[in-house]
Amino acid sequence: MGTDQYGRSVAICSVDRVDLGKRMVQAGLAVALPAYSQEYVADEQAAKAQQIGIWASEFEQPADYRAAHPQKALPQAPRHTGGPMPTIVPTSPRNEVYFRNCREARAAGYAPMYRGQPGYRPEMDGDNDGVACEPYRGR
Repeated sequence: MGTDQYGRSVAICSVDRVDLGKRMVQAGLAVALPAYSQEYVADEQAAKAQQIGIWASEFEQPADYRAAHPQKALPQAPRHTGGPMPTIVPTSPRNEVYFRNCREARAAGYAPMYRGQPGYRPEMDGDNDGVACEPYRGR
């Protein structure tokens, strides 16, 4: 669609005509950016009302965090913690990430995992908030 004020691409990403940004907002894994499009605003409001994903807790808007922590917001390469690599098991026509437990997911650097992400399984989401293998929050 173009570029933003920082020169980053602004685009709609899709697979088989499924808008991935829309799906992420609906799953509570992303926020709508009304400055670029009103397309996802209603989806964000629905996810927020249902307390899905990020809306199940309190968080700082990504743009606000980046503005307050400019050095921390720089893109970083994915890291591997040196732990065992995830087990890849065929579960469908394509391979997906599978962890036997949260200890294995943490060792591989994949935790926490959010509903819809590779490796997420409801059995690993003890409080059913859409976040598996999350750090203990002392609730």
